[in-house]
Amino acid sequence: MEKLNVILLLIDGARVDRIHQFPIFQKLKQHGTFFHQMITHAPYTLVSMNSIFTGMYGSRNGINAYYQMYADPKSGCQTLAEYLSENGWYTSGDAMRLSLVSHKGFNKITSQEEIENPDFFKIHSKILDEIINEKESDQPFFAYLHYPKIHNSIKENVFDKYDDFSEEYFSKKEQNLKDYDTYLKEASDYLEKMYQKITDEGLDSNSIIIIMADHGMGVGEKIGERAYGIFTYEYSIRTFAFFIQPRIFPPEKSILQLTETIDIMPTILGALEIPEKDSCLKIQGKNLMTIIHGSTNSKSNQNELDGRFAFSETGGVEGPWPSPKEPNVKCIRNSKWKLIHNITPGNWELYNLEKDPQEDENLIDSLPDIANKLKSKMEEIENKILES
Repeated sequence: MEKLNVILLLIDGARVDRIHQFPIFQKLKQHGTFFHQMITHAPYTLVSMNSIFTGMYGSRNGINAYYQMYADPKSGCQTLAEYLSENGWYTSGDAMRLSLVSHKGFNKITSQEEIENPDFFKIHSKILDEIINEKESDQPFFAYLHYPKIHNSIKENVFDKYDDFSEEYFSKKEQNLKDYDTYLKEASDYLEKMYQKITDEGLDSNSIIIIMADHGMGVGEKIGERAYGIFTYEYSIRTFAFFIQPRIFPPEKSILQLTETIDIMPTILGALEIPEKDSCLKIQGKNLMTIIHGSTNSKSNQNELDGRFAFSETGGVEGPWPSPKEPNVKCIRNSKWKLIHNITPGNWELYNLEKDPQEDENLIDSLPDIANKLKSKMEEIENKILES
């Protein structure tokens, strides 16, 4: 099989429920397979990206909290960049911050965090040119390009002005959402130009192109969290991914089934026919090729408690229960039910996502049988994470 390039464009903080407004995302839907029920393991970049690049949950790879910046995944974890490098790929990355992603396996990794008002299209376009010039002529490459300006705009206009309980901020959710959409519009302009660059260079013919977000972004939906990283509500844990390479991923196909961001690495390895190493810790994500080719585009197990569940966790630096050393908010979710355990105050939340997608009505006291079954399911999932 021809060794395809892999180009991963990460749009940090892009909300899946807002991308429909912008033509580039409609174009991506036409060109690739769209996963729009994808759940991130953690609603902040550090743990999310390390789980994506290892195909493992944070408690398994050893990076599950904010205070583990600059750490590498624990011994036995093989990163995506390591897999690709060992199999002949030239690997290059541009991260939001160098502390957020393991450097293992990268031939070159950079960051623009010290540059004022960087033009990410120019920077990433130049990085693609440099990759093509620096690699061997017939060598495939992996490019990880992180677009952080939504995050940067939220920091400047939200984090630097308000705290997690500012009445002024939480009282203007409609305006906050309008502001957010202007940041997403700028991201869509970047993406439009990057995608055009990729096609102009002919890279769409010999590359797997992945466009995704690491987590979503709140706009003041829940008092106690300005944007992300503190709770595990849908606006921050539900995300998306586009896989584009028509020989492998069917164009114009939308996947309704629940998936997880830890599935991205094994899907890439499967598409490239790179076997998982028995000598390393086992990848916990699933190869999505089985869903792609077996999908009926119907919600499976939507009324069940025994279908696939996604697992997410977080521990905020701020908010009502700061816990930057270890996660203290955990949740499991399938296509209908979500159970949240807030460990520090010791309470639980239960939501019917079909009837209450905004998670306004906590059913924990009114549906004790379902709650108890989901609590057992959460315990089972956490035990399996550590055992596998």
